Amino acid sequence: MLTNTTPALRRAWHCVAESDSVTDTPARVWLLDVPWVVVRIGGIARAFVDRCPHRSAPLSIGTLVGDELQCAYHGWRYDDTGTCTAIPALGDGAHIPSRACLTTPFAVEERFGLVFIAPLKPLSPLPRADFLGDDTFEVARCTTTRTHVGAAQLIDNFMDAAHFPYVHTATFGVADATTVESGEVVADGWQVSSTFSAPYRNHDDPLVDGGAHPLVQPHTVRKVGRADFITELELSFELTGGSFRILYAVTPERADTTCVYKVIARNDLRHAPGRIEKVAADEDAILAEDLLVLERYDDASVDLSNRSGEISTRADRLSVAWRHLMMRALEADAESRAPSSTNTDRPNVGDSVSTSVRRTETVA
Repeated sequence: MLTNTTPALRRAWHCVAESDSVTDTPARVWLLDVPWVVVRIGGIARAFVDRCPHRSAPLSIGTLVGDELQCAYHGWRYDDTGTCTAIPALGDGAHIPSRACLTTPFAVEERFGLVFIAPLKPLSPLPRADFLGDDTFEVARCTTTRTHVGAAQLIDNFMDAAHFPYVHTATFGVADATTVESGEVVADGWQVSSTFSAPYRNHDDPLVDGGAHPLVQPHTVRKVGRADFITELELSFELTGGSFRILYAVTPERADTTCVYKVIARNDLRHAPGRIEKVAADEDAILAEDLLVLERYDDASVDLSNRSGEISTRADRLSVAWRHLMMRALEADAESRAPSSTNTDRPNVGDSVSTSVRRTETVA
């Protein structure tokens, strides 16, 4: 089972905050059921496990003193690498124990207006999303949303296309477009992708209002999944020549809490006032439609081993490929933690993970 607390997910990038929410005031965030403190030191976003090694006080209730994080309990101070620089109770010049240091992640990155943490060395790199630096695109961030739906469920849903005419009836879905002509899945290292075509109700085309273009338009969809919970979507519209991009990141915060971050960009809105904001609001509505279904599930996990006997068809190629990718990720993590392994790229957080995985059955 892939859940919000599967330890193998430490070997992945995860979005933990919006950039503008990370300041010089320490704040607690959750990732894989582990509390972290995020704080901006010297203008750079930093992250540490939210625990002072002295008496386990949460550092998120501490303060920034100059460029050092000070624990609120006994005043121990730490620099931006997590190294202890002062223990006030011992006086100036006192010996500081070598173990008096904070647990740090493998890396912290700030991109797309978001802050990402990789607890251990990640299998997949962060998406490049070069379009976000292209001036022809208008960019917006959707409403950050928390739900009890599992992070793996949300990505599995994002990989799926067969639910469009049933779940997204009030937004972009076309009721009679039930056949999914899914393309071949391309596997490239720790990434899978697929391209397919489908009709789409393009409410965002400015020429629809005047009747120059029909509402239902053909479009090509390319979806990319990685060995993590960050995906990319590109919609290409034949009539407008436009491109609509989505960066979708879901964070497994706690066992029953997932946070959804979404950044969107379009190059076909002609910079008309309020249009990109409307697209963002529409994307919020699309997520709400998905949650109406997903939040009714009794189990927030994804059964990679298929013990539940789920039936997959060729319309599910991409989601099945992503599940297989995540099984490989679990296996890779188990191998890295085997007794003979010399791996040293992880901090001291979390426990082991079961590697009892089998391939998902696919029915043609």
